[in-house]
Amino acid sequence: MQPAPLSTYQLGRIQSLPILRLVSIGAYLDGGIQDILLPLRYLPEGAKEGDMVSVFVYHDNEGRLIATTLTPLAQVGEVAYLRCSSVTDVGAFLEWGIHKDLFVPFREQSTKMQEGYSYIVYLYIDTLSGKIVGSARLSKHLDTMPADYAPGSKVSCIVTEQHELGYRCVIEDKHWGLLYSDTAPRMLQRGERIEAYVIRLREEDNKVDLSFVPVGYQKVDGEQARLLTILEKHHGRLPIG
Repeated sequence: MQPAPLSTYQLGRIQSLPILRLVSIGAYLDGGIQDILLPLRYLPEGAKEGDMVSVFVYHDNEGRLIATTLTPLAQVGEVAYLRCSSVTDVGAFLEWGIHKDLFVPFREQSTKMQEGYSYIVYLYIDTLSGKIVGSARLSKHLDTMPADYAPGSKVSCIVTEQHELGYRCVIEDKHWGLLYSDTAPRMLQRGERIEAYVIRLREEDNKVDLSFVPVGYQKVDGEQARLLTILEKHHGRLPIG
């Protein structure tokens, strides 16, 4: 008896899958344990059997696996700022960038979502339904293990809210961080994506302190480059008394 094939597709992630066969409604991709339909409107022109296609795999409204070449606004394991398109008796639906909205059940809403407003959510696969859902209860899903970022390293962040000392952020879709406002050159907006520098790791709560500008020698190097640029613009001379 042949062993069951292993799944080669990743739900909720962009990946390359081979075309098994072409059909009138599109193409079926090799998903390992299950063939996945790529609708005709997404099939690349001139595609043939055996070609690899970069796709995003999700469930359609009827619960069937479907593939698309559209790029979603967020993948599983990521945090995103998405606009609510509708609210129903079972939860809210957020615009996702593909031909399906992201479902956020009421139990995963920190406050009741309203149509037309935008919310920061974490995408994950629900263990009961096996489908991709969103959650505004970020602390429930972010990594509880201590962060291992080196002080001075540059990280990608999304701003979640203002704080008395600055801005609360999610770092690399995994950890909470605090960006101090005295290092920010301007006001930041909720949902804005920025790059920041790690100042220190806080052992008492596993959070990360952040700065908008490099620290230590990195800051010196950055100021040195800035000064050299100014000197070049002024032909090597500055009118400093």
